[in-house]
Amino acid sequence: MARILLFFGAVVLSFNCFALKKVGPLRMELVLEQDGIVAGAEFWVGWRIIRENGWHTYWKHPGDVGVPPSIEWNLPQGFIAGEMLYALPEKVKMANIRANGNYGETIFLVKMKAPKNLKLGDIVDLKAKASWLTCSQQCLPGFTDLSVGVEVVDSAEIVPVWNHRFEQFKQNIPENLGSSWKISAKKDNNFVYVSFVLTEGMDTEKSRPVFFCSNRLVKSDGNQFLTRKKNSFTLRMDLSEWANKSEKYLSGLIYRKNGWGGVSSYAKVHVPFSSSN
Repeated sequence: MARILLFFGAVVLSFNCFALKKVGPLRMELVLEQDGIVAGAEFWVGWRIIRENGWHTYWKHPGDVGVPPSIEWNLPQGFIAGEMLYALPEKVKMANIRANGNYGETIFLVKMKAPKNLKLGDIVDLKAKASWLTCSQQCLPGFTDLSVGVEVVDSAEIVPVWNHRFEQFKQNIPENLGSSWKISAKKDNNFVYVSFVLTEGMDTEKSRPVFFCSNRLVKSDGNQFLTRKKNSFTLRMDLSEWANKSEKYLSGLIYRKNGWGGVSSYAKVHVPFSSSN
């Protein structure tokens, strides 16, 4: 009976805006994609954030301004939490400064593992202290305590609404481009250049690509000048004033609206700079 109550309670709370914790222009909660946890098994927890119109938080790599959201877990003995997976980034603005972050509603995912010594029927409280910086025309630092209670069961069943969201997130986790793409990068004292050449087939996607840098080499508020040729394109990006001039790799995500022939519109980039630079 407790399991059934928890299941229906989770569904009701998920669609009840008053159940989310409100801090300034943000509302948030912890959610699970299943109605219980199994002793010794892995499971996913989501940190759901809903931002008021015009407000954003930041990506794991914000760029020129911003601080990424973080979560510090206070878990029962024996539970293990993995690294938080951030939602895919978009370009956001703090006043007139462009950075990397998120508007609207997102979920960040964390994989956890339960200990083997849990007792069936027990209710486990997963607690965390969340912190973030949210900005619009001004910036507001924030933090709050979050928790979710979940029953220990012998076989967990999915909660369809959350399972769909979690699976969608996981399916869109960026991967490396296939072997049909050749990627190269170079830099000078002012710019970073990254080139993509399709060596097989035809590249029919004509949307404008956007690069999100993860090692602070590229100025997030700078221009990304596009040069397109048949089956190839190059982005010339402003070198950040915080760049490590001895950095040997360009790392980040490259976005195209209609993707790269796979599921996600984002692909991973980790490419060495040419030795001539």
